[in-house]
Order: sequence, then C-alpha cells, then structure tokens
Amino acid sequence: MRMKCCLASLVCLIAASSSLAQESADSPGAKIEILKLKWEKEIQLPRNFDPSVIPSNGAFADPARSAGANPAPTPALPATQSNPYVNFPAMPSRLPVSYMYSAKVRNLSAKTVKGIAWDYLFLDPNNNRVLGKHQFLSYEKILPSKSVTFHGRLRSPPVRLILASNTGKIQHPKLIEKAVIECVLYENQTVWRSAETNPTVCDLLKNKEALLNRKHGSAQSQ
Repeated sequence: MRMKCCLASLVCLIAASSSLAQESADSPGAKIEILKLKWEKEIQLPRNFDPSVIPSNGAFADPARSAGANPAPTPALPATQSNPYVNFPAMPSRLPVSYMYSAKVRNLSAKTVKGIAWDYLFLDPNNNRVLGKHQFLSYEKILPSKSVTFHGRLRSPPVRLILASNTGKIQHPKLIEKAVIECVLYENQTVWRSAETNPTVCDLLKNKEALLNRKHGSAQSQ
C-alpha cells in the first residue's frame, strides 16, 4: 500500500506555482476579491497502472501456475506454458500533461454570485507585458462575504513564449501572476461587466449557465 501511494503521487504535481494577489485594479466594481492564485502541472498515469501489484522482477506470475487448483481465467493478462510470467503493460513514451489553474475568490458584494468569467494572466516583470493569458468560465454559488476556489484545467502551459536576454541566453524570470474579473453573474440574473470586456463574454457566461441548469434538470427528471 505504501508503494502504491508513493508511485501514485506521480499523477500529481510535477511543477507548481502559487501567489497571493489582490483584487484586479482593472475591475474594482466587481466586488470580487482575489485571495490566491495557483497553477499546477499534472501528469496522469495509465488507468491500468497499479503499482501495488508490481513484483520485484517486473513481471506477473501466472495464477494457474502458483495456485495449483482451477483459478478463474485472467484474459487481460494471458500467459503461455513456456512463459508463466506476463510483462506489465509498458509505460507509454509520452504521458498526457495538463495544467490546473485555480483562483480563490471572496464575494464582497451584497448579492449572491452564480458564475464568473475570469482571466489568469502571466506578465513580464520588466515591462508588464502579457506573456500568457488563460480564460475561464466558472460556476459556483458564492454567498456574500463567502469565498470559493475556482478551477480550470487546460492543455496549455502558463507561457509559451521563451524570453532571451541581450546575450542570447534564455531567461527564466519569476513572472507576475494576476487574475482579472471580466464578468460576474449574480443569482438574480443581473451581471456586472468590466468596461474593457466584450459584451459577448457576459452573454456566453449566461448562456452556458442556462445550459448547465437544463442538463441538471434533465438528469434529475430521469
């Protein structure tokens, strides 16, 4: 079990970053306070990978050889008479990688929030240029003065651009991480929108929320 837990941790973090942030100065009217930003790189192991049953020799013993009785057949792991062992499925050469972006927010308004359209930005610390931008629509009820953490999973890394100095060497500066609230959907179906936000963003936020409600109601009626 200990071995299983240790190897299973490979599914989790390969790289991570977190930062504390304040409410975006671009959207003070949203009354949404950004408490914490965080991103994580995750790698998922194959579904049939079970480290708890890996023997030291890297192969599985044939149950028919070890039990001596008439055990149930094991079609998923066939073995031959000349080879009572079967090899564990080979690890793929490339494992799927995803990135989890999260923002912990607090509702400072007097109204209950139902959904938020928000951006996770990565800025160049030298000139505040946007190097990476990830947009999310998140839905969860947030009562006044309460906080929740929104999550968004993407295949896109935080930044694709590689910075190079005047000497030609690749730089790895600590980027500024920032969240911008584009649109807020309240429980009474009213919205708040940043002055710089395209109105279609709020329309998408409302339409997707209505679609989720219809799917939820259909699932309950079945």
